[in-house]
Amino acid sequence: MTDAPALLAPPPHAPAIPVTVDWDHVGRPVETVLTTHLWTAPPLARGAAAHDRAFEALRDLRVDYARFLPWFSNPLVSVPALTAPTDTATSWDFGRLDPYVEDFVAAAEGRPVVANFATIPHWMFVGGDEVEIGDDPDVDHWDYERGTEFRDETLAEVADYFYRIASWYIAGGFHDEHGVWHESGHRYRFAYWEVLCEPDLNRGMSPQTYTRLYDAVVERLRPLDPQMRFIGLSLSHVHHNPEYFWYFLDPANHAPGIPLDAFSIHYYASPDIVNPFGPEGNPAPQTWESTFFAQAEGFLEQVRYIRSIAKRLSPDTKMLLNEIGTYPSDIMNPVTQLPAEYWALSATVHTYLWARCLDLDIALFGVAEFNGYPGMIPGTSLVDWETGEPNARYHATKLMVDHVRIGDRLLPTDTGHPGFPDPRVHARAVVAADGTRMIVLVNKRGVPVELEVTDWPDRSVLRSVDAESPTGAPRVLDVHGGRPTLPPYACAVLIAPPA
Repeated sequence: MTDAPALLAPPPHAPAIPVTVDWDHVGRPVETVLTTHLWTAPPLARGAAAHDRAFEALRDLRVDYARFLPWFSNPLVSVPALTAPTDTATSWDFGRLDPYVEDFVAAAEGRPVVANFATIPHWMFVGGDEVEIGDDPDVDHWDYERGTEFRDETLAEVADYFYRIASWYIAGGFHDEHGVWHESGHRYRFAYWEVLCEPDLNRGMSPQTYTRLYDAVVERLRPLDPQMRFIGLSLSHVHHNPEYFWYFLDPANHAPGIPLDAFSIHYYASPDIVNPFGPEGNPAPQTWESTFFAQAEGFLEQVRYIRSIAKRLSPDTKMLLNEIGTYPSDIMNPVTQLPAEYWALSATVHTYLWARCLDLDIALFGVAEFNGYPGMIPGTSLVDWETGEPNARYHATKLMVDHVRIGDRLLPTDTGHPGFPDPRVHARAVVAADGTRMIVLVNKRGVPVELEVTDWPDRSVLRSVDAESPTGAPRVLDVHGGRPTLPPYACAVLIAPPA
């Protein structure tokens, strides 16, 4: 057996990377909301060991437009009507779902949130009644989304289902299929309601069918809260079929009066998945760095292309990237064996993408996801699934949320020599509303990198989340002479002292 390849290190006495900022430029305002999403993961259930600390961390993140997503793999929680109504009774029961919603809304502390009750009951599809669920809410059901043909082709049954869920949380309750009132006592407000999640993935829903379903759901839900807006598509990372955008974003393909407030897509970088259940046969961790960032550049090109379609067809519709993350090859491994530096590397990928998207007219960037766990894509998690303690992905997100705010000014920033931008580091200067000068920095490499920032004070502070912190918690480093050294896989903010 050969030894694993070593990471490349810079040569001794490598010159510092120049970073140059045009501080006299008027700049452009920050318009991209940085946020996250939470789903009905068993480690977040009340009574679970991670519950209290995880929701405390969500509250402390203090993000706007956090997204709540009951996911299909956990139908005993996410689907409050598990069986079809009979001639005399219905199966409506929110007992398992309510605690998640209540804790999520409480952690938001009045900040705007997004609802995506995404899962359509299996019994609404032809052949869906063959799905066996059991009674253990902690068991994942990857075969739950079986069937592609709706038993009610008018889609009224699906629209009525989502109307009743929305009424439960917005209007205090609903009348079921037999006219019986179900009281909830909830009077929540959702800034947005997202219609389905990744309909292109398991269901393989066509753009035409999805558009009809979107229209039906929006038309049904609009009277509940005239201020609530809607998000469409929510397409998976597996492929971004251009036809979805060309069809859905064309107002001519929608019923009269249906709003196109926003649309969303997802993206996850990953190495080749040879074995999703274990490390054997998969690419070595030493290759992940180059793979992640090569894929990130490709995704940015996709974003530009999709944004151009939206501007042509529906220029007022906001584009959201509301699930962005990474994962290793063994995404379903029940015995997680992630290298310690993975979390900092993953943080650099989503922080880099967020920083680049600040220039691309993206209204929202959502870091996925608040809680994964072994067997359920653990590499996307922001907190430890056993303790709820934040990891480097969380800390990097919070670092940027705390320092770069809507309305701050972005200034032209160059790394490397003129005409030869240095690919190892991304830098972007920001001027806060109070005049504070900052530079957002991302070290894409697993080795330290020295910078030389021109026109910078002799003494400043670097706040860094990086691979050298055992817990991923941010560190505060003093910088002298405008020459910071970025630690391996650093997501950092260089802050000038007050004038």
